[in-house]
Amino acid sequence: MSDKPACPVPTQLRLESRMEDLALVHPWVEALAEYHAIPPPTVFAINLCLEEALANVVRHGYKDTAGSAMTVAFETHGERELSFVVEDSAPHFDPTVAPMETPAVPLEEMKIGGNGILLMRKFAGSVKWEPLEHGNRLRIGFVLP
Repeated sequence: MSDKPACPVPTQLRLESRMEDLALVHPWVEALAEYHAIPPPTVFAINLCLEEALANVVRHGYKDTAGSAMTVAFETHGERELSFVVEDSAPHFDPTVAPMETPAVPLEEMKIGGNGILLMRKFAGSVKWEPLEHGNRLRIGFVLP
């Protein structure tokens, strides 16, 4: 049994479907990282993946309409694995069926947008989607070095 005190940071964050609410995620992740001694490169990956996932829910799932909820939950799995679980009530969307690679195009011809899911796959240890009766659950896993 560990002598470490209970984590003072809530393990779940509730957000409204507004881009402004995404600003609450970074300080929450930083506080969790400090308590759980998550190394900076992993914290960077977590923030990148959560920003992409949540921005996609707001922009595409909720179509930039405020008033709907999203939650992000933090989970640990042993000493070296953790995950963040994003839940929403937007229409079903499975990001795991997106193409695995970006087509090879010169940098100057690349379009802005459309690469977020690829970034999530690159920076996360795992990305798993589950349809909910009224929404989506996206589990983004990370393995600590």
